[in-house]
Amino acid sequence: MMRSRPNQSLTQPPQHQRPGITILRAVGIWLLRMLLRVAWAIVLLMLLRWIVLRVRRIRIRPTPYTTPPIGPEAIDTHRRRIVVSDLHLGGGDRRDDFCDDAALISFIDQYVNREPTELILAGDTFEFLQVSLPDVDDNEWSAQAAARRLEAIITAHAGVVAALRRFVQNTSNQLTILIGNHDFELHYPAAKMVLRQALGLPTDDPRLRFGISYHGGGVYIVHGNQFDPWNRFVNFAGISEPFEVVRGTQLVKEVINDLEDDPFPLAPLIDNIKPSSAFFWYLMSLQRLRDPDARRFVTRGIIGFLQVTAWAPPHHLSSEADEWLKHSPFIVFWQPIATFRRGRVARHQAIARQFGVAAEAVGDLPEVVDQVRDEARRQASREVTAFNDEIAREMAQIARQPPYQADRLFVCGHTHLARNIDLGDGRRYINTGTWTDIVFDVETMRRPSQRYPFLEIVNDSAGVPHGRLLVWHGPTQPPQVWHDEEPPQQRRQSRVQ
Repeated sequence: MMRSRPNQSLTQPPQHQRPGITILRAVGIWLLRMLLRVAWAIVLLMLLRWIVLRVRRIRIRPTPYTTPPIGPEAIDTHRRRIVVSDLHLGGGDRRDDFCDDAALISFIDQYVNREPTELILAGDTFEFLQVSLPDVDDNEWSAQAAARRLEAIITAHAGVVAALRRFVQNTSNQLTILIGNHDFELHYPAAKMVLRQALGLPTDDPRLRFGISYHGGGVYIVHGNQFDPWNRFVNFAGISEPFEVVRGTQLVKEVINDLEDDPFPLAPLIDNIKPSSAFFWYLMSLQRLRDPDARRFVTRGIIGFLQVTAWAPPHHLSSEADEWLKHSPFIVFWQPIATFRRGRVARHQAIARQFGVAAEAVGDLPEVVDQVRDEARRQASREVTAFNDEIAREMAQIARQPPYQADRLFVCGHTHLARNIDLGDGRRYINTGTWTDIVFDVETMRRPSQRYPFLEIVNDSAGVPHGRLLVWHGPTQPPQVWHDEEPPQQRRQSRVQ
C-alpha cells in the first residue's frame, strides 16, 4: 500500500508567502494607507480653506483718512522735476535698510536744491513696517501708532530730514510725497502733521503735499504696488475699517522682521525681496544648506512663509469691540477671542522656530540638496524677471488708454530694479529703482554698481517732458546716465510687449 505524500502547500509556504516578503508587503500596504490618509487630509484642508475664504467676508469701510491723486491742475511744468523712490528710511536699528544718509543729504543740498525744483518721492520713502517701539504694539495700526513710528524714523534720519527742511524753506521748491505700501500709514493726518512739523511747515502749506498718484505735464507716476498681487490694496486711496493688511505687509511684519533678528550672517539680506512670492525660492537657493545654522534659518523662513500663505491676510483687530457687540450677549466671548487672535503671530513664530531647531539637528544631507538649491535659484530668477516684466506691461497698457495718450513718461518704483524701456512713439517706462542695498546674486554677493538712481524731468518750450534716468556719484562729479546692468540671464529672459 503506497503512503501518500504530504501536501507541499501545508508543509512549505509558497514563495510569495515567505515571512520576510510578507512583512515588506504589510509595511508597503501600511505606507500606502498612510499616504492616502495624508492626501485625503490635504484635500480636506484645502476644501476647508476654500470654504473659509468664501464665507469669511470682510467688509472694507472707507474712513475720512484719505489722500487724493495729484492732477494736471496742480502741476507746474516750468519747474524741473526729480523723482526718487524706495528710500525705506527706518528706525535706525538692525532692520533699517537705509544707511547712506550722507549721500542723500549731499544730493538734496547740492543738486536738487540748486534751482527751482519739484522733488517727488515716489513711495516707500518711510519704512513703517519695520519700526519696533517699546510703547507701540507691532500689530497696532492706529493714527497714534503711525505718528509714533514716523517720529522714530525722523529721529533716526535727522540729517536727511534737515536737508529736506532746507529744501522746502526755498519758496520756489515743491516736495511731493506719493504713498506706497511700506508707508501706507501716511494716509493718517496725524502722520502727515508729524512730517510737516519736522520740516517747519504750517498746516496745508503747499510746499509739501501728498498723493497716491501724479498725473500731469506729460508724466504719470505711481509707486507701483497696485500692480503687485501681494501688495495690492482693495482701497489704496485711504485707511479702511478694519485696517487693510495685504499679504506683503503680513510677510514683512510676521516673518521677515523676525528673521532679521536672527544671528545668521545672511539674515539682513532677506529684506525687500521683490516679488514677495519669490521669498520661498530665495530661501531655498541660499548657500550652505548643509550647515546646521543655514538649515535652521531657512526652515524657519519657509514655515513662516507657508503659514502666511495658508489663509487670507488678517485684518486689524480693534482694542475694543464694536458698539453692536457691546450690547449683545456675545460680548462675553469678545475678550477670549481677542486674546487668542492677538497671540496668533507669536504662535506661528514659535512653530517656525521649532521646525528650525529640528532641521538644525538633522545630519548630513545628500547631494540632492545641491540640486534643489540650484533649481530654486533658477526659479527665483524666473519669478523676478516675470515680476518686473509684468509691471512694465501694466504700464504699457495704461499708456494705451485714452486719458494717458498725451503722456510721454510712465514712472514707478516698488520693484527696486531701475529700468528704462522704450514703449514706442517717443514714450518710455522708467523705474527709478531704490537707494537701499540690494544683491543680484546671493552666492557671489554681486551688487549693482549704480547705487543712487534718480529721474530728472525737464519740459521743453512746447511742454513736452524729457526724462533722463541718472545716477548720483557725489558732489565732486556730475550725475552719470544710468545704464542697464540687469543680470545677463534675466536680460535674456525679459520680454516686455
